Amino acid sequence: MSSAWVMVMLAAGPQPELVGAMGPGPFAHRVALMPSVAITSAVGGSGDTLSLDELLEAAQRAYPSLLSARADVAAAEAETLSAQGGFDPSLKARGFLTPDQLGPYPQIRVDSSIESAIPGTGLTAFAGYRIGQPLSSVGIQPYYRERETYPAGELRAGLVAPVLRNLLIDRRRATLSRAELGQVGAKQAEAQAQLELTRTAAFRYWEWVAAGRRRQVATDLLRIARERDRQLAVRVKTGDVPFFDQQDNLRAVAQREALLVQTQRGVEQASFELALFLRDANGAPTQPTDERMPASLPDPDPAFGNDSSLDDALARRPDVQRLLVQQRQQQIELALQKNQLWPALDVGLVFSQDLGSNPGTADPKLGKPEFEFSAVLDVPLLYRAPIGRIRSTEAGLSKLEAQLRLAKDRVAADVKDARSALDAARERVKFTRQEMEVAAKLEAGERQKFELGDSNLLFVNLRETQSAEAKLREIDALLDYHRAVAAFRAAAAR
Repeated sequence: MSSAWVMVMLAAGPQPELVGAMGPGPFAHRVALMPSVAITSAVGGSGDTLSLDELLEAAQRAYPSLLSARADVAAAEAETLSAQGGFDPSLKARGFLTPDQLGPYPQIRVDSSIESAIPGTGLTAFAGYRIGQPLSSVGIQPYYRERETYPAGELRAGLVAPVLRNLLIDRRRATLSRAELGQVGAKQAEAQAQLELTRTAAFRYWEWVAAGRRRQVATDLLRIARERDRQLAVRVKTGDVPFFDQQDNLRAVAQREALLVQTQRGVEQASFELALFLRDANGAPTQPTDERMPASLPDPDPAFGNDSSLDDALARRPDVQRLLVQQRQQQIELALQKNQLWPALDVGLVFSQDLGSNPGTADPKLGKPEFEFSAVLDVPLLYRAPIGRIRSTEAGLSKLEAQLRLAKDRVAADVKDARSALDAARERVKFTRQEMEVAAKLEAGERQKFELGDSNLLFVNLRETQSAEAKLREIDALLDYHRAVAAFRAAAAR
C-alpha cells in the first residue's frame, strides 16, 4: 500500500459500530476495544440527518462570539439612548430665606425653572416660576427690587438661539449623530460575526461529512480484505494458492485495521469541532451522532457564483460598511471642531408676567407683561484647543481612508480567490471521478484475474489501494468545493 494512501488516511478516523458489523477477523478485537467507542455512542441526538441549515440555525441562536456581537449592539443602543438624554428637560429650583431678627430685610424667595434643548436644533427653551416677598413692612432692599414679585409670583418663559458657533452643529447633536452611527456600526459588526460564523460552521460541517466518507472507504477496504481472507483460507486448504498469499493478506488486514482506527479518529475530531456550533436550547455544545451524518457530499452546482459581482460584494460586506460608518463619525466630529472656530453669539428672548394683584410693596409696573432681548458674545483669544482637535480628527480620517482602500482591495481579492477556488474544485471533481471510474474497473478486472489464477495478491492489493486513493481524492475535491462555496458566500456577503 502506497505511502500517499497512508498519509491521506491520517487525516480521519473509524466508526466502532461499523467495525463490529464487518464480522470476525484476526485483528477485529483491536478496533472493538477502542476506548473512543464510549465517547461517540454516549452522545445523544435526533435520528434525522443533520443538515447545514440546522447547524447554522443552532449556531446563530447560541454561539458565544455572535452573542458577544449582539451585546455590542445592545450597548450601542444604550449609548444612543444616553445621547438622546442630552435633550432631556431639567428642573432647577432655589430657595432663600432671611428670617426676621436675623437681618434688616427679612424675606423669602423661591426661583424654579424647567430648561430643555430642542431636539435637532441648537435652540434652548425654558419656562419658570419665581416668587419674592418681604417678611416685614421694611420690604426688600431697594437696590434688589428686581427680587420682589407680586404675592402670587411671576411666570416667565424664554428662548436662546446660537447665531454663529453651535448654529448648525453642537456637541449634543454631534454626540447623538455619532451614537446613532455607532449603532449602525455595531449591527455591521454583528453581520460580520454572522458571516464568519457561517463560513467556519460550514467548513466544520463539510469536514465532518468528508471524514465520514473517508472512514467508509477504509471500512470497505477492510471488509474486502477480510472476505478475501476467508476465501484464501479455503483455497489454501485445496492447494489452489500458497499459504504465503494468505499471510500477505493478513498483513493487509492489519494495515487496513490501523487505517480504520485513524479514520475513526478523524471522524471523532471533526465531530468535536462541529459540536462547538451545534448547540442545544441552553447553549451547550452537542456532539452529533453518526446516525445524523449525511450519506454523501453533494455534487457541485455549475451555476453557483456566476451571478455575483464585485460591486455587489462591496455594497454588502459588513467590514467595508463599518469603516464607512466610522468615516462618517469622524466627519461629524471634524465639522463640530471646525464650527468651534466661530465666536459664540447667542441671542435670547424672555417673557415675564407677574400674577395677581399688588397689595404689597412691589412696583405696580410689574403687573404689565415684559419682554427682554439679550445677546451674549464669547470670543476666545486663542484657538489652540479646537485647532488641535481638528488636526487629530483629520489624521483619524486619513487613517480610515487608508483602511477603507485596503478593505476594498481585500474584498476584491477575496471574491476573485473564492471564484477561482470554485472553478478549480469543479474541475478537480470532474477529473477525480474519471480517475475513480477507471480505477474501479481496473480493480474489478485485477480481482477477476486473481480468481482465475492469472494475477497475484500483490497486484490485487495495488489496484484496491489505487481505487481507494481515487475515492479519497474525489472526497477531497468535493470537500474543497463546498469549502469554496462557504468562502465565496462570506467573500460576497451572501
